[in-house]
Amino acid sequence: MGLFEIIWGALEEIWDQIKKIFVKILNFLNHILNWFQNSLRVKKLTEDRNVIAVAIKEKLNSGDYNVVNCLFDKKEDKIVVDNGEVQAEVITTESLDNETLKNFGDKDMMVLQ
Repeated sequence: MGLFEIIWGALEEIWDQIKKIFVKILNFLNHILNWFQNSLRVKKLTEDRNVIAVAIKEKLNSGDYNVVNCLFDKKEDKIVVDNGEVQAEVITTESLDNETLKNFGDKDMMVLQ
């Protein structure tokens, strides 16, 4: 089983606990990078080498996209929960900006470093 499947399985287990937002156009800098640049998340990524920053896109049947940003613990195979808060969010959007499309390329998942 690949990393994508492991992360997706972990997300499905906590889907109802994840914060969800809706935007018309997802902007890579404003919606993805800014989420990961939160000081709590940066600290977690810096302190624990097992924790990675992951963004996953899913094209929905409606033509919209879901983009999931999350911190994932590779050692524990689970989404990071810090102080009771799930470190993940789902963004549903009608379209992706060019920077987001470029960063994902032909992949459904990217690990931000």
